Amino acid sequence: MSSYPTPSDYQAALQAPGAAFADPELKQATPRTNALGLPQPITGAFAAVFPLTTAPGVQHAAKCFVTEVPEQQVRYEAVSDALDGLDHEALVPFAYQPHGVRVHGEAYPLLKMQWATGTTLNRFVASHLDQPAVLDRLAAAWAELMNDLEAMDLAHGDLQHGNVLVEAEGDALRLRLVDYDTMYVPALQGRSSLEVGHRNYQHPDRTEADFGPSLDRFAGGVIYTALRACAVRPELWERFDTGENLLFRDADFYAPDASPLFEALANTEAVRSLAEALRTACYLEPADLPPLPVVREEGVSVSLGDARRERSASEADSAPRTGVARMALPVTASVAASGAALAAVGLVGAAAALVLGAGGAGAALVAARYRRLSGVRRRRRLEQEAARFDAALHELEREAESLREKRAELRSSKEDRREQWLQDVQHEALHDCLKHHFIGEVREVDGLTHKHVVRLKSAGIRTAAELTPEALRDIRRLSDRARVRLTLWRHALETHYAEEVPDALSPAQERRLRRYVQHRIEDLDEQLARVREKMEAQQTERRRITDRLDDLPALTVGRYLRYLLRLQALPDRAEGPPVPSAPRAANAAPSPVPPPLDEEASWWGRGA
Repeated sequence: MSSYPTPSDYQAALQAPGAAFADPELKQATPRTNALGLPQPITGAFAAVFPLTTAPGVQHAAKCFVTEVPEQQVRYEAVSDALDGLDHEALVPFAYQPHGVRVHGEAYPLLKMQWATGTTLNRFVASHLDQPAVLDRLAAAWAELMNDLEAMDLAHGDLQHGNVLVEAEGDALRLRLVDYDTMYVPALQGRSSLEVGHRNYQHPDRTEADFGPSLDRFAGGVIYTALRACAVRPELWERFDTGENLLFRDADFYAPDASPLFEALANTEAVRSLAEALRTACYLEPADLPPLPVVREEGVSVSLGDARRERSASEADSAPRTGVARMALPVTASVAASGAALAAVGLVGAAAALVLGAGGAGAALVAARYRRLSGVRRRRRLEQEAARFDAALHELEREAESLREKRAELRSSKEDRREQWLQDVQHEALHDCLKHHFIGEVREVDGLTHKHVVRLKSAGIRTAAELTPEALRDIRRLSDRARVRLTLWRHALETHYAEEVPDALSPAQERRLRRYVQHRIEDLDEQLARVREKMEAQQTERRRITDRLDDLPALTVGRYLRYLLRLQALPDRAEGPPVPSAPRAANAAPSPVPPPLDEEASWWGRGA
């Protein structure tokens, strides 16, 4: 398949759940609808999710993809299998269906999910800033959840405010994690991550290569620190909240020593050690971060600080060289000298083998060390974020084009719609007439007996209205002659009531048709406006990433190699990246960020 359907394509298909879904339970479902009676999706950049009522008091959701994901089936099935074997209230079961939904005759995958209730993490915190005891309990519950995930050898991969739901049950707080697109389970060991997580929660050096059970340690620490900070200093929320974060922003992680938020937390006794541990973690490699229970221990920031200084020194030319940086030049010189000596005595083959073998091993080692450099990892992460925004913008443009086409089609097909409405009105009028003729009347037709009446009733046909050609075709053990006579009986009734069937829409029906078309156009215009707003926000963030990439110091493989051979210095960390913007004053407008989903269950739209 070259492309997946757009959210509006899925919306049109799900008007008939029985035809759209393959799952028997979803076939009987009732989608949540908007004011026009159309299925109401909650859309994200890469998926559209439709809330469904499958039975009284039972709710599910169908997550329909708008773009194909590499290894999608293998990953989702691995995660689903892992969750099926666990019993933890924070994890929401789901089922991946490779051919779960049909659109325009083609089958596409979907996720069938249980409906998870609760308030998104940032909204819950915002509504309880005046209740520090509640936030303290929330922080404790969060620390317990992080410990449980570590014990189960799992990692969510994209912990952020929209993927964490909080539900209060008396004094107890219940946490639910949703959106498992980037989840790590043991069965996926050795693979890479599909995404690098929300920029305001993830380590600045995280790339797709970071994918393992320790994946949540940085984001878990960010959330825990923010919760504890809000409990003791709720005024920080007004100063640092953007609607797309939990106090921290990505700029704080790229330049923690210049962060106003880290400075404020350093002056807060209750969270000083946590803030210092998180600040230090920004200088560590993601895989080297300790779990949250260790971070919470008194004095852990001291050992982390040593590691931070060690890594900073390892990437500064002015510091004493260690490891590969110290041995690169003498080893290279030794190999070159040995090769020259072997060649001089006529052992050219041995010299070539030595140089090629040492060169290959050295190149592999240099490449591995190069990929681990902070500047390289950060550039890679930013490039991945930029690519993700490009993909999101592409999908939004595709949805905008689909909406424009539907709008044009709606205007041009008004006469066709009027004809369809008239047919529906005529069918309803005829049905109202025929439903008063019970099927027992066919006994008065020559050649039809009580036996035929019994067979019709056993097939669920009780009146002439139900004796449609389709229903008649499905009745077994009925002769062709009997079928013809039954058809003629219904046709005679249709002829009898022909004058009671309208041949045109009434003035009221015409007005209703015009209102429907107008309201449908207005709804499409509103959807199109929302898509454009999302595109503007995504473009703003895309430009921020481009600016940050431009400000990062250049560190090519060649420059790193010249550094190892002591021919050139590494770029100074002071050359970049850019420092965080100053915190906004109270009541000031926030910096441009993608707007949060306005639906109550915003987590459905992650992509989502």
